[in-house]
Amino acid sequence: MAVDTHIFRVGNRTGLAPGKTPSEAEMQLMTHVPPAYLADAHHWLILLGRFVCQARKPQCLRCGVAQFCDFKEKTPAP
Repeated sequence: MAVDTHIFRVGNRTGLAPGKTPSEAEMQLMTHVPPAYLADAHHWLILLGRFVCQARKPQCLRCGVAQFCDFKEKTPAP
């Protein structure tokens, strides 16, 4: 699974694939994501990182996995 900036960010914030480098994150993802879901998971993680778990303004209130997320600086409720 190719790890771009979005997947890297989501993987580290959620705790799904923590790593200091994209290669480390990829190895974590490969152990957690079943082979049958790799292509779909790749697209889902990119979309989550691009539109919801954004770098500067994460939209945690819109996130479907916020309750499972390890990100300590979650966006507070208004």
